[in-house]
Amino acid sequence: MPRISTDNLLTGMLLKGDVKDLSGRMLLKSGTEIEKRHIKVLRTWGVTGVDVDSGDNLSVTDVTIQSDDLPPELIKAVDKEIEGRFAGVDISHPVMMALVDEVKRDLLKQQINERDGG
Repeated sequence: MPRISTDNLLTGMLLKGDVKDLSGRMLLKSGTEIEKRHIKVLRTWGVTGVDVDSGDNLSVTDVTIQSDDLPPELIKAVDKEIEGRFAGVDISHPVMMALVDEVKRDLLKQQINERDGG
């Protein structure tokens, strides 16, 4: 069960365990499908990370967004942004590949959150 930062939570993710505040008060129960309001509650109560179900849209280390679940125009816009940010850089190097993947994931997450009202 991957533990991810509340900053990386996306709507639709499922909690794998109960989430409690520092005093032990229940905030969200295991199995809750994350909504925008849940993310705000978690941040308000100082929760920095939660356990989520490792379904098809997650990797063990962090959020992996499945491109087949996203509109093609969104992917094109993010790819264009990536090209601009990394123009003139050899992205075939493993470190640069990892950096490009991380930036792309963050941009897609940002776009999804904005699209979901965020």
